[in-house]
Parts: sequence; C-alpha cells; structure tokens
Amino acid sequence: MSTLVTGATGQVGRRVLTELRRRGLSAAGASRDGEVRLDWTDTTSWEPAVEGVERLFVTVPMASGLTDRVGAFLERAVAAGVRTAVLTTAMGTENGPPDSEQRVLERRVRELFDHWTVVRPNWLDQDFTEGVFARLARSRKGRLELPLAKDAAASFVDARDVTHTVVAALTEEGHHGREYTLTGPAAVTFREVVRMTKGTESPVWRYKKVDEAGFYFRATDIGWSDRYVDTLNERFRAIANGRAAVVTDDVRRALGRDPAPMAKFARESLH
Repeated sequence: MSTLVTGATGQVGRRVLTELRRRGLSAAGASRDGEVRLDWTDTTSWEPAVEGVERLFVTVPMASGLTDRVGAFLERAVAAGVRTAVLTTAMGTENGPPDSEQRVLERRVRELFDHWTVVRPNWLDQDFTEGVFARLARSRKGRLELPLAKDAAASFVDARDVTHTVVAALTEEGHHGREYTLTGPAAVTFREVVRMTKGTESPVWRYKKVDEAGFYFRATDIGWSDRYVDTLNERFRAIANGRAAVVTDDVRRALGRDPAPMAKFARESLH
C-alpha cells in the first residue's frame, strides 16, 4: 500500500516520509523538484503523481492562494483510487472564516475521502531552528523581532509528535474522522524559549517586541508576500489573545503518550 507525501521538503512532510520508510512502508515524496513531481499549478503532473497511491498526506503552505487547485487535485486523487487522506492545517483553523484557505481544504478532505484525519498543530518547536522564527532571527543577527510581548505564550509542539500522529493516522485503524489539535504539554513564553536556546545552535539568541508595521517591514524585506505576512499577523494575534496557549490532550489521544516538552527539544536538539 503506497503513500504519497506532499510537501516532502517541509518541516513535517520530510519527517513523515522518513518515518514511513523507517518502518519499511512504501512511500514517495512529492514536490516540484522531488522524486515524484507534483506542481499544484501544473495539472499535467497530478495523475502521474497519484498513480498506484492509496494513502495521501496533504500539507499546503499558509496563504498560498492554492485552495482551488489543491481541491481539484484531491478530486483527481480520489478518482485515481486514493481512499485515505491526512491533512495538516494549523491550530485554530476550525474557528476561522468559512472561506479561509485551510478551512476550505479541511471541508474538501472530509467530503471526498472514505477515510480522513485532520491534524492541526500549534507552532512547532522546530520553528526556532528551521522555520519562521529561525529565518527571521537569522535576518536580524540572532534577534527575533515579533509583534508580541516577551511574556506572550504558546503551547509549542514538537514536529516529531506531529509526525508520529500523521503516520499513525495514515497506517493505523481508529483515526478515521478524527480532528487532532496538537500542542505541547504546557504553554511557554518567548522569554523562556530564548533562555533555553541562548548559547546553543539555535539562531534565536535574543528577542525584541516590534509593532505590526515594523514586523511587516522586516518580513517583506526577506521576501515574504503580503498575504503570508497578513496570515502570520493573524496567528500572532491568537498568541497575544491567549488562544495559542491552550493545551490539549490530543497527542495522548492519538499516540497514547504525553507530548514532548520544549525543554526536552532544546536539550536534545540544540546542545
């Protein structure tokens, strides 16, 4: 039974692909330049990508503007015989506007597939080493500048816990129709994260609060689109309002164990 992993070069996608193969399962990574070519904007790449595939992991970049394209691809995948799909979006997607990109994709996955699971991670621990926060800090010589107070908190989740949840949903019974909001075991402030990462291999050594205009300037200066920056600011407001500090038990529901704390990630991955 073959699995196609979209976004196979991303933080979660590449880990999902590695874990499936570590377990000896047939899996292929799909991206524009990957082993399986998949370009959301090139419909000629879609049918070859899903040929012989029975399970699909779907992840789409935030604010990509690709909702209609990805929806059409999912229809093509079902027509080709794909029966199981696991979609990752983001914590809080279910409360967004009904026409928001990722909420629309969640709805399409539920409608189309015989077996589906939606996984909504909070911000990842790995955002401080390879994701959004890392890239911003590298552009400012180690200083992470966000429109958030130092004491703003989020229940950051380890990408490895997200990966294992996705793989379980792809390969095990009991996850059909589930919607998992994945968090770490506790909310952690940005001040605390910087204390954990300072002097380590993390690119984030310092923290400074800026206003939204200042963040916009810094983010667009490194090439991020207006749409993407607006989406980030929406997620930052969720942190500021305390919504991203919520802790769920969904890692335990999915995996039967507690999620890894940020301190464990920092200790194991950064020193």
